[in-house]
Amino acid sequence: MRLLCLSALLLVSLSAAADYSTHPKALGLIEELVSSGRYQREELIALLQAAQRRPALVESERKAPEKTRTWPEYRAIFLQSDRIDGGVAYLRKHAASFKEAEARFGVPAPLIAAIIGVETRYGGYTGPHRVLDSLATQGFEHPSRSVFFFNEFREFLLLCKEHDLDPLTVSGSYAGAMGLPQFMPSNYRRLALDFDDDGEINLWTPADAIGSAGHYLTRYLGQGRDWQRGQPVAFPVSLKRRDGLEFNTRQPAQRWQELHEQVSGLPDPLRPDQAVGLLSLDLGEAQEYWLALPNFYSIMSYNPRVYYAMAVHQLSQAIASAAGREY
Repeated sequence: MRLLCLSALLLVSLSAAADYSTHPKALGLIEELVSSGRYQREELIALLQAAQRRPALVESERKAPEKTRTWPEYRAIFLQSDRIDGGVAYLRKHAASFKEAEARFGVPAPLIAAIIGVETRYGGYTGPHRVLDSLATQGFEHPSRSVFFFNEFREFLLLCKEHDLDPLTVSGSYAGAMGLPQFMPSNYRRLALDFDDDGEINLWTPADAIGSAGHYLTRYLGQGRDWQRGQPVAFPVSLKRRDGLEFNTRQPAQRWQELHEQVSGLPDPLRPDQAVGLLSLDLGEAQEYWLALPNFYSIMSYNPRVYYAMAVHQLSQAIASAAGREY
């Protein structure tokens, strides 16, 4: 037993050991950041040597619940009474920030609350992993998404300089997302706001998180593809047939005039040229169908998974129903 324990400890030690400073991909990064004047060479090398290899985080990213569970299993994680009640309490506690964000960006306050609720339980769990380790491991070793994560690693290093963050102590998710709304570093740099006007952008504070989440939905995609003020998100529908139809795309793939003969159950008519998409949610032995409008895909810009966006949408509806307009 003692030998087994020692072997296990050795394996853990070996899996954590890493010196990314000599990795071929690191050499160009070092030269770029040193040339930019943001870092000293020795400082960068020390950070790359300090980053720990965490292969379990790669597996966590590849087996995220929105990728592996049926819709009822995924929905049950977030559409619970404590998450709904927590959203109502969060709306009321930070009512001024929510009202300002809704007025400024047009994103309903319950939807912003739902994003923070899904991401971190309203700030109760922002992630235990050191972001330096998460992004270094994913960026240097992820088998299919290393390009994305390596860029986020670069963005993280720049973010730390711009906001005076210690890269050795910042914690977040297994994917390197940070703060109450779980922004990746590139989005933190581009879309996070100082919403409480205290001179700092800090996504671990409610006001900045609320304003930044609203800003994200209205600015992430650009070119008229972001959140549309006052417009619905999605409707449950019935289909007359499924053959030949396209489902679960990342953007609205059709116009309503192309689908209206196959879809029924809408509460209100749509314009013939309205951009729409069809969603098919796996119930295990059956499918549940929805018609998604552009605002659904705006939520998907936050996380490009249909189940994620639907959970945010349905949680926001539940929070709004429970809260009324008291917030």
